[in-house]
Amino acid sequence: MDKTEVNIGFDIGISSVGWSVVATKSGRILESGVSLFSGASAAKNEERRNFRQSRRLLRRRKNRISDLKKYLTEQGFTYNEKLINENPYEIRVKGLTEKLSKEEIATALLHIVKRRGVSYDLGDIEEEGTTGSYKEGVKKNQKLLKEKTPAEIQLQRLKNFHKVRGQIIIDENDVLLNVFPNHAYVDEAKQILAVQQEFYPEIDEAFINRVTDFISRKRDYFIGPGSEKSRTDYGIYRTDGTTLQNLFSILIGKDKIFPDEFRAAGNSYTAQIYNLLNDLNNLAIDDTETGKLTKQQKEKIITELKTTEKNVNMMKLIAKTAGVTVEQISRYRINRDGKPEIHNMPVYRKIRKVFLELGYEINEWPEQLLDDLGDALSLNTENGEIRRILTDNLADKYTILDQQLINLIIENKNAFTLSTNQKWHRFSYKTMKILIPELLETNKEQMTILTEMGLMKKDQRNYAGKNKIDSEALLENLYNPVVRKSTRQTMKLFNTLLKKYPNIAYVVIEMPREDDEDKARRDYVKFQKDNEKEKDAALKNFIMESGKSEAEVIAKYRQSKKFRSKVRLWYQQMGRCLYSGKAMPAERVFRDDHFTDIDHVIPLSVSFDDGMNNKVLCLAEMNRQKDKQTPYAFFNAGHGQGFQAMSAMLKNNNRISSAKKRNLLFTENLNDLEVRKRFIERNLVDTRYASRVVLNELQQFVKAKQLDTKVTVIRGKFTSKLREKWNINKSRDTHHHHAIDAAVIAVSPMLNLWEKGASIIPNKVGENVIDIKTGEIITDHDYEADVYELPYAKFLEQLPKVKKDIKFRHQVDKKKNRKVSDATIYTTRKAKVGKDKEETDYVLGTIKDIYSLEGYVSFKKIYNKDKTKFLMARIDPKTFEKLEKIVAEYPESIEVVQDNGKVDVQKISPFELYRKDNGFVTKFAKKNNGPAVKSLKYYDSKLGSSIDITPDNAKNKKVVLQSLKPWRTDVYFNEENQEYEIMGLKYSDLKFGKNGKYGVPKVRYEEIKQEERVSEGSKFQYSLYRGDRIKVTNELGESVELLFASRTLPAQKGYVELKPIDKTRFDGKEKVSFYGNVTPNGQFVKKFAKKGYKILKLNTDELGNTYIENGEKEPSDILDM
Repeated sequence: MDKTEVNIGFDIGISSVGWSVVATKSGRILESGVSLFSGASAAKNEERRNFRQSRRLLRRRKNRISDLKKYLTEQGFTYNEKLINENPYEIRVKGLTEKLSKEEIATALLHIVKRRGVSYDLGDIEEEGTTGSYKEGVKKNQKLLKEKTPAEIQLQRLKNFHKVRGQIIIDENDVLLNVFPNHAYVDEAKQILAVQQEFYPEIDEAFINRVTDFISRKRDYFIGPGSEKSRTDYGIYRTDGTTLQNLFSILIGKDKIFPDEFRAAGNSYTAQIYNLLNDLNNLAIDDTETGKLTKQQKEKIITELKTTEKNVNMMKLIAKTAGVTVEQISRYRINRDGKPEIHNMPVYRKIRKVFLELGYEINEWPEQLLDDLGDALSLNTENGEIRRILTDNLADKYTILDQQLINLIIENKNAFTLSTNQKWHRFSYKTMKILIPELLETNKEQMTILTEMGLMKKDQRNYAGKNKIDSEALLENLYNPVVRKSTRQTMKLFNTLLKKYPNIAYVVIEMPREDDEDKARRDYVKFQKDNEKEKDAALKNFIMESGKSEAEVIAKYRQSKKFRSKVRLWYQQMGRCLYSGKAMPAERVFRDDHFTDIDHVIPLSVSFDDGMNNKVLCLAEMNRQKDKQTPYAFFNAGHGQGFQAMSAMLKNNNRISSAKKRNLLFTENLNDLEVRKRFIERNLVDTRYASRVVLNELQQFVKAKQLDTKVTVIRGKFTSKLREKWNINKSRDTHHHHAIDAAVIAVSPMLNLWEKGASIIPNKVGENVIDIKTGEIITDHDYEADVYELPYAKFLEQLPKVKKDIKFRHQVDKKKNRKVSDATIYTTRKAKVGKDKEETDYVLGTIKDIYSLEGYVSFKKIYNKDKTKFLMARIDPKTFEKLEKIVAEYPESIEVVQDNGKVDVQKISPFELYRKDNGFVTKFAKKNNGPAVKSLKYYDSKLGSSIDITPDNAKNKKVVLQSLKPWRTDVYFNEENQEYEIMGLKYSDLKFGKNGKYGVPKVRYEEIKQEERVSEGSKFQYSLYRGDRIKVTNELGESVELLFASRTLPAQKGYVELKPIDKTRFDGKEKVSFYGNVTPNGQFVKKFAKKGYKILKLNTDELGNTYIENGEKEPSDILDM
């Protein structure tokens, strides 16, 4: 235990947590480290859901076919396997007019039930969204179904295009789809059975109804799995004996004010009135007695919104109602485009407009009906279920809700749809109905009202007798899987550090900005590219306008970083000063450093924003006059070109970002405390939901333990600017930067600025409120001196040494139920290819479209190398000769005349040229009427590790899954020859054993041991999982620590892939100590150990301190089956 008073900084990322402990008095970094783990991903959750859904659909289809087959057999209509090669479409079409055998009837019905169409009407599919050729394809099917059955349409297409399923692309504007509604298949089955009734008396109405029930059988999405007899909490039949009406009702969530109440629908009347009043009460109205809207004015705005049929501009409506100008309204929300965002009851107005055209005035409907409709249409999406809810639950309550109106509501259900994904409001109807009268009568915001009414319950945890944060309880309030994972790791680190350093002065946290690692990386790359693009454009423009050479401007760039910013701002502003409206000639900006200044639009001591979006280039005299004011206050004092003139300039400028325009057009009073707090919330203290949860939990803990620790969660942009000003280069090539960032975060409470009344430590952070000291407004010069001056003189000097001592802890992936292999199913054939001496299993590849240029290039590449790789060349040589003849006779390119008259030579597939002249290439047949050739199979590669999933009825081929994923590697030591031996286990080796245990069967384990040539007498050392750390020492005593990735190259004994500890991957061709060189692509694949090497498995504690693992006596998870 260390009694030193310390600051602790946490840099929380999507897949990492950097941490640093800094002595509060001296600024010495005592220790720091990085915890690394695989970031949770919502996309992976979706992928698992989709696979689960696919398995469920296949299982239900199999069950449906089995049930129908069983019923037909009982009725004497037995399915005959001999008919498997008959065309089922021909049988179905024949059955519409002619007698079928009983076996043919079974074949036709089983074929229909196997793929029985979509559950929606085709008109609904068209409405849901598809455009272009898909939409046209759907329309064609709708038209054809008026005269034909699906089988008749499908058989015609099979004859004409040799294809039924998927898309049949005739050309880019003509696409045929195999999409038909379920009721069309039901109708076809009824027609077939109606004809067959004449020949088989056992086909009565009961038989027809039973068969069509199988075809249309579908479990409603809102029911979920389970039944009355087999209850599960994953469906409506709950294990506690209750039965829900709709599975999704439990996913709505509960109101925090009244925990027994469900949240209200976001499209309900009550929610829209509440949202409107809440926004109106937050507004500030200049030149009015109270600075707020009165009750009468709010009522007038509501009435206008409920009765107008025109589009509404809320700013103009409010200004007109309050008798002020739009410029006198402030404190509204801002949308992404930088425009005012005030709720205007959009769903209510949309519903009213639609139903007015149908002869209904919804202003005459009960408000409760609108709320009930909101719930019903938010919870249910299928027409049948909506109809059931309206008919069974609501029709008796409301006399107006007759069958005609129910039909109209269903037909126009899209009118009730919200434009956002937030289907459900955070409050219940009960809470909002308490708040609405108060919001109307007073100018208080909702949190104040709830507090005054005593409805705000303190969510305090009892930490008496506990010495650490209850991370699991904390995570209950975090719903994002990405944030949950990184927060859990942070709380573990905090608990460990608190035990070691009980005297903590400050805990400062920076939360992740994104919740998607890949998206964050893409956004960062895009941001960098956009920045570079603008910088290049600014440089070229400035050189052209100034008359200076590129060398002269670049030379000045090197001399002055500030000049670079001036050029970029000059370019954004199109060479004009926004304050005076005057031109700033590029030549003079270059020549005279005192001609222009860079000004912060909103003073730094208010905005805490030193980014480009808060900077402008202006004439030096304008900067001196503006001083600590906003542009609006500066213009109102009679200076510059005037606010309207600047606004006009901004309107015509597309180079300035919306965020910067928002700052320039800011009209509120900087001396207003609430205004100042909002800037702190935006740019300094992080008040996002997850940040508030973490902050409030830590504050509760330190208060309960009576610690003097102060806690805050700060914005990344603030620490990023500190790092920039202190010249701390951020290299993302290694993981060190996470810990360095954490050190910067840890010292941020010690900046001189906080001694002048402002604070980085909030007393409380709520959803729409932050309680924090703001301090005085000072000049930008004083701000920079106070903020950017190092809080500790020697803070930077220690960073190079500290970097060497940063500790790393990697997540070890021991989880057993991960993806076994890729989902792609491969077919194999035995063949002798090339120089093979005997037949070997080959995986087949497919050229999907020989008529496309890409397909032809693939064909030619294989053909030139070895044409016998094509199955057609061996099995159907006469057809293959037709292909060869086409390749010989038709060119590989054509000349195309461009619009400008020039001739362009374009590559093309000879098969496509043939198709345009003669139609598709067909297989060889005596009457030249063979099926079309569109794709080609070829022997691709020899079969490696795989899972055999070959069905029992397959002949002369295997069906396999490849890319088997490695799970762990067991390490043995052979005392006889003094060498390490390893064996790799895959996820596919894991099986369920007795009592539901999951592991590797002992028999399979011994088989792998023999396959990997592990000696019988070798002694087990330890198991290595992905992320485990090893220490390798050679015979000279040199050592290197590495991360284990996986056993690789299974055909070669003892090869593994290893990774570096301090970065994601090695650099190409990097030398890894005595172990050898990395491949050019950054992979380090080597033999696990040479003779004379000693390899230890290292474990790490929470802080990254290593210790030797010596507790494994035998391999784990080996099952006696």
